[in-house]
Amino acid sequence: MKHTLWMVAVMAMVLGAAARTAAAQEDEELPFEEQIERQMMELELRQREDEVEFDRQERELELEQRRAEIDRARGRRPDHHKKHGFLLLLIIITNILLTVWVFKDMNEKKIGRALWVPIVLLAGVFGAILYAIVRIADTRQGAED
Repeated sequence: MKHTLWMVAVMAMVLGAAARTAAAQEDEELPFEEQIERQMMELELRQREDEVEFDRQERELELEQRRAEIDRARGRRPDHHKKHGFLLLLIIITNILLTVWVFKDMNEKKIGRALWVPIVLLAGVFGAILYAIVRIADTRQGAED
């Protein structure tokens, strides 16, 4: 198999060299002006091929960039919602636990203000802090009386 590949490669090189030699002989037979014209046409052809290749590569890069933007947009949305969902769940659990604490504390202290339960449930940490401040003020007033 290796020998076959080497033979094909050598034959391609020989045929390429023969083609270049034939083209060079044709160029020598042509008048000088026609040789220059032929070279100019070859240069224009190469330039157009290069421009086409450049345009193709530019389009591929633009497509790659658009794909990356789409992937980033798709990748962020679910993570973003997951984070918000977890945060919302954490806030709800915290509010419920604080409300339970306030309710138990009100029953232990025999404070009959049921208004604090919905306040703490809705306001969360801020409602619990406000309840604690009011309760401390009430216990100080009760101790002074």
